[in-house]
Amino acid sequence: MARKLYYKILNDGKNHITDGEWEEVLRLQNWYNSEFLWSAGKIALKMYAVFPNVDQQFLSREELRTLVLKRMSEMKSQGLTENQVILQLEREGLVTAKQGGYFDDCVASGFTRVAGNEFNAYLVCEFLVKASRIASHAAITLYDEGEFVKPKNVKITNGTVVLTLLEASRRSSYELMIENRHVFAVVDSAKYDRFPRFASTIPDFNDLPFDERQEIVKDWNWLGFENNFDINGDDIQGFDLNQKVTGFVLENFIKNP
Repeated sequence: MARKLYYKILNDGKNHITDGEWEEVLRLQNWYNSEFLWSAGKIALKMYAVFPNVDQQFLSREELRTLVLKRMSEMKSQGLTENQVILQLEREGLVTAKQGGYFDDCVASGFTRVAGNEFNAYLVCEFLVKASRIASHAAITLYDEGEFVKPKNVKITNGTVVLTLLEASRRSSYELMIENRHVFAVVDSAKYDRFPRFASTIPDFNDLPFDERQEIVKDWNWLGFENNFDINGDDIQGFDLNQKVTGFVLENFIKNP
C-alpha cells in the first residue's frame, strides 16, 4: 500500500463543526482535488462513510444506484446540505451511513495515499491548515507515514500546529522545530511535475510475461518511504507551509516523576 497521511477530528466532546462550516470545508476540499494532480489518491475528509443499502428487498443494485443519485440531485436542488442529504437517504432506507468517516470515534476522518509525492503531502497539509480555520472549534490530528511532517504526529487547531510531547528524549528536537518554525518539510513542486500516477491494482497482472511482472514488483520505492528530499529532509527551495500557519505550540503529556 502506498504511503499515506491520516487525518481525524476526534469525537471527544470538544470538537464541533456546524453544517455551514462543513459545507465550506467540502468546497475547499473539492477545489484542491480538482485543481491539482494527484499521484496515488486525493483528499478524502469525510463526516460519514456511506454505503448502498444492498439488504433492501425491492431494488437491484443498478436500480438502487440510480434512485440514490436521483434523490441526491433532488435534495441538493432543494438546498439541503451534504449531511442532511445523507441522513435523509438513510431514513429512506437507500443507504447506510457510518458516522465519523473512515475511523471509529471521530466527528470526521480520512486518509490520502501520496506515495513518494511530497508535493501531494504538502497539499494535504495545507488543506488541513485552511480547514482548521474554517472549523475553528475542531482540532485535526494528523499522522504522516513519510517524512513531510517531521514529528510524524501533529494537531492543527484554528491554524495553529500543536506538537504533542510523549517522550522526554524528543523535547529538545521539538523545541528546536518550534523555534525555527520548521515542522513541515520545504517542497519543490517542480520535482513532481512528471511524477508517476499509481493505482492499487495492475490490470491482467497474472497474464503478463514473467519478466514484465518481475520488472513491476522489483522496485518498491513507489510506496513512498524513500527520502526524496535534496538535503536533511528538505528541498533546497520550494513551498514552505511553516510560514502559512498561525504558530506552533508544544503540548506536554509527560507526567512529572
